[in-house]
Amino acid sequence: MIRLLTFLTILLPLAAFSPVMKLPDFVINVEASRMTSDNIGNVYLIKDESIAKYDSKGVLQKTFSNKNFGAITSADATNALRIILFYKDFNRVVTLDNTLSQNGDPLTLETIGYPLASLVAASHDNGLWVFDQANFELLRLNRNLQVENRSGNLSQILGIDLQPNFLIEKDNRLFLNNPSTGILTFDVFGTYSKTLPIKNLNKFQVVDDAILYFEKGTLVTESISIDNKLSFTEPSDTTALDMRMEKNAVFVLKRNSLEIYNK
Repeated sequence: MIRLLTFLTILLPLAAFSPVMKLPDFVINVEASRMTSDNIGNVYLIKDESIAKYDSKGVLQKTFSNKNFGAITSADATNALRIILFYKDFNRVVTLDNTLSQNGDPLTLETIGYPLASLVAASHDNGLWVFDQANFELLRLNRNLQVENRSGNLSQILGIDLQPNFLIEKDNRLFLNNPSTGILTFDVFGTYSKTLPIKNLNKFQVVDDAILYFEKGTLVTESISIDNKLSFTEPSDTTALDMRMEKNAVFVLKRNSLEIYNK
């Protein structure tokens, strides 16, 4: 009961924050295919090879584009000072700082032994997580690109068909999304913990002790530790392509715009 009350204390103010019940505070006329955000309230809009950073008032901060590696596959802004871009088609990783300036040369994953990397995510202490599709294995690379931790062949260990599509480290935990079985959770050493039976997702957020994900026009949260589920929007906004929530704002991506609802 104490854990449930604590969870609800954290989430009920967010659940009461319903974008569809009021007009947006800011609207940006922009086209983007995807978005992500950081925990200080910035949102990043991605289209093809370009990424643009806006603050919670809709003011454009910086942009970055590199046409040499094709479209951006994923952008990890978990650490607002270190943005990780992954270009799967060219097996490249680019690191940006908080001004979206490139830090160092791009990392070519095949040169360090991983030609079939399918997912990349930021890790603590300037490390990287890589999912190696050849061996169905999670690898943590330290800041010197040396393997510091590895999970072993997860398909064999867990006895599942493993085709993950999303990876993120947050608050000393690692989350690997396998749509057919759910979200696999690990500690920061790559040791498997449990599977959260939330299936058929493409991506999600981790906020405190909850998983947040966009589904059918609604931003939904489910507890990591207990069986609890809340919906943030009633009714659903069926024109939305995606939604994200940070501490000071909800971001709603639409076909030709981004709507920002501040607390």
